[in-house]
Amino acid sequence: DREVLTRRLNYWLLALLILIGVPFYWYFIDAGPDASRPKPVTMAQLRSLADAKSGERPVEVRMETIGTRWVMRNRLVSGWGLRQTLTAVRSYELIVPGQNPIVIDAGTSRKAAANADLLGFDSSAQKRVDKALANASRVILLQNTSLHNGGKPREKKKPVRGLGDLEPRAVAPGVVEIPATELGPRAKLVYAQLADGQEFLFTGPAAKVPESLEMMKPPARAAAPEYAPNYRAESKAWLMTINALRKAAPDMTVITAHDSGQIGDVMEGFSD
Repeated sequence: DREVLTRRLNYWLLALLILIGVPFYWYFIDAGPDASRPKPVTMAQLRSLADAKSGERPVEVRMETIGTRWVMRNRLVSGWGLRQTLTAVRSYELIVPGQNPIVIDAGTSRKAAANADLLGFDSSAQKRVDKALANASRVILLQNTSLHNGGKPREKKKPVRGLGDLEPRAVAPGVVEIPATELGPRAKLVYAQLADGQEFLFTGPAAKVPESLEMMKPPARAAAPEYAPNYRAESKAWLMTINALRKAAPDMTVITAHDSGQIGDVMEGFSD
């Protein structure tokens, strides 16, 4: 009768909900365990390292946007939603008086951009980045993958690390590298303190977009890269660390890996 059919239909709907809903929650919404702890990185440590090398500090930060792409929000922040959000691939230039610039990230190639569904690949911007790379006093890659390293294939072998390679280190006056190798091939954050005292933190893969820090959630499981087995736990630990650094330095400009919006105190376009 109708009551039996209704009951059976409800059972089928419940079963279908479980079969679809549970995996969807697991792969796209669940933020993972809360056992992560912040990394032992402090603003006092970064500022001390910024002072470790004598010489001219950067006086300006500039950027080039190589292209943009739409990404499902859950792939950036677990539980953020199914809608897409605009992300960007960018390269940054630290201007140092009397010296060649320091370049952070090398952009990508037309082929790698097409493989990554990048919209409007800006070849002129990439040429300006390539010119800066050829003249740079130092090139720092936030991650050795194709949207950061100029379009080269991803590094497949895990790099051999020395005992001191996991500690933050000064690489130029006012510039500090912060290794985060569990997030990907040669992954790192970069802290820069300009000559006028302005502070910048380039998060690299530790925070994909500003919402990563607002929601304090890593990317969904479905987006965790295969080359980083502990990616989500490490991501959460670094998000906690970045927020602790922001609390200690509220005026610091934090630049996430794929922020597509305007960034305060950063000039558009590389220098000639």
